[in-house]
Amino acid sequence: MPTYRFPAEAGLALEGGAPSAAAISDRLAELGLTRQGVTVSRHDDAVTLEGNVPDEATRERVLIAVGNLQGIARVEDRMSVTRGMGGLLDSLGSFARLPAGSASTEAAERAVHRARPDTDTGFGPGGSILHVVQAGETLEAIAGRHYRDTAAAGWILESNAPVLMDAGSLQPGMVLRLPPR
Repeated sequence: MPTYRFPAEAGLALEGGAPSAAAISDRLAELGLTRQGVTVSRHDDAVTLEGNVPDEATRERVLIAVGNLQGIARVEDRMSVTRGMGGLLDSLGSFARLPAGSASTEAAERAVHRARPDTDTGFGPGGSILHVVQAGETLEAIAGRHYRDTAAAGWILESNAPVLMDAGSLQPGMVLRLPPR
C-alpha cells in the first residue's frame, strides 16, 4: 500500500501538541469520515490507516484530513474501497466524457511531448491531484492553474471540506485534493 508524504509543520494543530491515534480518530469522526470503520495507528510522525471506505473520493478525503494535521509527515494507506469497480459499460461510457480529439494518436503525441511534471504535485488513490500549497497562492490561482478556470475555486473548497473551512484557512504547506471535474 502507498505512503503519502506531507509537510509535518503545516496544517491544523490539534490540542495537546502532536496528535495521538485517538485524537486523529476523533477528528475523523468529527468530520464524518470514519463511519465505515477506519482504524488509525500512530508511529512517530507517521500514521497508518486501515479499514474500508465506500469510494475513492472518501479515501482521498481521509488521507488529506490526516496528512494535514501538524506533526504528521507520512500517511500509510491500507484502506480498501468496499464497492467494486464499475463494469464494462461504465468503462465504455467514460469514453463519451473525453474531450473532442483526445482519441487521436497525433493529439496524444503532441500533448505528451509538451508535458512537464510539476514537482509540487502527486496523485491520490482516486486519481485526484494532490497539490502542495505554496506561499502566496490563492484558491483562485490554484483553480486557474489546474482547471484553467478561476471559478473552480469553489469546487476546490468543497472538495477539501475536511481541511478547509473557507479560503482564508489556506496555508502554505497544506496538501489539497484536486479531483477531476
